Amino acid sequence: MKFLALETDIEKIKRQFCTMNECHVHQTRYHGLSFLFAIIREVIITLVLFGIGVGAALFGIPMFWVLVVLVVIWVCFVFFNVLKAYIDWCFDLILITTDKVILIDQTSIFKQEVKPIHIENIGSISTETQFWNLFPFGIIRINLKEGEGGDTILLRYVPNADDVAAKITDVLTQFQRDLAGGNR
Repeated sequence: MKFLALETDIEKIKRQFCTMNECHVHQTRYHGLSFLFAIIREVIITLVLFGIGVGAALFGIPMFWVLVVLVVIWVCFVFFNVLKAYIDWCFDLILITTDKVILIDQTSIFKQEVKPIHIENIGSISTETQFWNLFPFGIIRINLKEGEGGDTILLRYVPNADDVAAKITDVLTQFQRDLAGGNR
């Protein structure tokens, strides 16, 4: 289903960016804690608003108007930020195929960025731990070749980052072997 820029059908994105002879190797979403860390401020604001509501009830202020004001404030300052963080977490995806790594960044219902990185443009892959490796996610660093600008793409909160980086490295190695053997 597509709503504005929000595409919820991953298979449609795969068909759009993958060729017929390209094989799907791996797909992963970002870890759920990335959503939780993104909404910490909103949780605190919600608790403060709840405290204000309790305080207003203790002082005998008419609850109807207090609730109306608090709900309007909550919707304006919390709800939309939580919705945006949820969409950003739920619909972001890393797809690995035999020819490319496709990064899908669904920032909101108004903005989607799909970045296919062709295997021949990848210079190296590295991983880093996050939060002292207490959680099962990490950082993947994709270094692009100099001819492609030499940029570095940083992917945070990737579950089992070592395994995902190993799969990308395997695809890269197979591509280089095929290239050296004249198969491409």
